[in-house]
Amino acid sequence: VAIIKYNLLNIPSKIVLTSINLFNFFLILIFVMFVISFFFLRSLISPLTQLTNITNLEREKIRSGKKINYPKRGDEIGTLSKQIQIMSRDFKSQVLSLEKFTTDVAHELKNPLTAIKSSSELLLKNTISEENKIKLIESFNKEVNRMNRLISDISNFSRTMYEIESERFKVIDINYFLKKYVDNYMGNHKNIKLILASQKSKYNVSLNEDKFMQVLLNIIENSVSIANSNTSILISTSKIDKKNVVIKIYDQGKGISLEHKNKIFTRFYTDRDKLRENHSGLGLSISEEIIKSFNGSIELTKSDNLDFRGACFIIKLPLWIS
Repeated sequence: VAIIKYNLLNIPSKIVLTSINLFNFFLILIFVMFVISFFFLRSLISPLTQLTNITNLEREKIRSGKKINYPKRGDEIGTLSKQIQIMSRDFKSQVLSLEKFTTDVAHELKNPLTAIKSSSELLLKNTISEENKIKLIESFNKEVNRMNRLISDISNFSRTMYEIESERFKVIDINYFLKKYVDNYMGNHKNIKLILASQKSKYNVSLNEDKFMQVLLNIIENSVSIANSNTSILISTSKIDKKNVVIKIYDQGKGISLEHKNKIFTRFYTDRDKLRENHSGLGLSISEEIIKSFNGSIELTKSDNLDFRGACFIIKLPLWIS
């Protein structure tokens, strides 16, 4: 604040005029700043109010049915708008996924319940032979065991999906990790051996070790279940470019038709009817979700190794760039 004090009657008129002009300029400057501040605050408050209304519409979208238009701006408010939109889209995706999962669970549990109900009704009628009664009781027990396995696998699936959202990542050398895994592998009832063919280079990736080990177990158990005894499973690593590393898992079984390369990652899917009581069809679905959380991908492909002509799973993971 500058204060200039004069007796206007004793100074030249030019100084008086200059003082009046300065005072008028000061008033105009205050008015201009007030107008600019008003529009500036309005430009902030208006989109924030719009975002508040959008969040209310998102919360009540089922009842409102209104079209939601997010503000598009090049500043921080535009960034906030984009993040809210992404969060809303992810939330909707999780709700749809939960709805589909609930439907799948109900369908899978309905099948053994129907079989149990049919068996119990036949037993209650008491019009069948003792031999058939024994077969019905065996079928009854088989479906009960299947339900028990389904419930356990569903519980594990739900817990795993929660853990994926809250997992902590760690930068590891994937070759060292696989070597340690193969060295500590406890074997299986079919005497199927694990063979590692990895590069000497260090391939650092960012992932959760426990979850990645779960992926390996799921794929290996899947291979063991369909492969013949005294065969081998090969795990190899290679760097396909500067940004990604590929892990291939081969087996010497009968293989899986490439017609089912997408279906096998669907929840509860299995084309192995004889082994259905031991497989819920959730293992590969869980594996895919885990690999996606690492920003990677997993797929079934045709084997390129003449000694391992069975199933071949390819896991692609982004390399860690420090």
